[in-house]
Amino acid sequence: MTPTVFYALCILLPLVATAVALGVGGWLRRLYVVGARLLLGALMLGGGLYKLSDNHIPGLMGPPMDHAFLAQHSLEIFARFIGVAQLFIGLLLLTGRFALLGAVMLVPMWLNIIFLTWSQHWVGTPYLVTGFLVLTLGLLLHDYSRLKFLLYPPANPAALHQLPLRTGLASAEVLWWLGVVTIAGSSLLYPVSLKVMLSTMGVGLLVMLGASGWLWRHQKEAPVQ
Repeated sequence: MTPTVFYALCILLPLVATAVALGVGGWLRRLYVVGARLLLGALMLGGGLYKLSDNHIPGLMGPPMDHAFLAQHSLEIFARFIGVAQLFIGLLLLTGRFALLGAVMLVPMWLNIIFLTWSQHWVGTPYLVTGFLVLTLGLLLHDYSRLKFLLYPPANPAALHQLPLRTGLASAEVLWWLGVVTIAGSSLLYPVSLKVMLSTMGVGLLVMLGASGWLWRHQKEAPVQ
């Protein structure tokens, strides 16, 4: 397979998968949405941890830059910001409730990576990331019924304001966000030590998973309105 064909497939295959899944609907659409969220979420988590751990934690995507290289270009703070942003987006994508927010935030992230690697003349990377961008846009199209109010204001805002929101226990909600903030904040502890960073992130993950289970159980036990 020639590089040109491979690069073309990196974009065409996600385009075809998106068109077929959203067009056919049903179980195929659900499979597409779950698969895309898992893939993109894993890419973001891996990319963020890769940068924040000075390349000690392998990820599914790069870029392969160490702190020494970034220090030469005064980009250490920028790299940490991108790493935390990728980590946060990955966590959002891997949740059902906040996956749409993660997909919205992922669009500028992909555009940033595309133009950065394009300007640096990275071979192949812009095409591969464009394919990931197509999958992200597919997730946005899947949730267009929720996203459309950002583009077109509702004709009757008062009726929209009266719609009940699906929320969980306040204490569980606070605990969930505490776990997310702990994971994101402790990801910056690599200068202290990698062990401290991973241990604290693990505590945050346990808190987040425990709160997720609490919210799920409460939702199951709540009476149907």
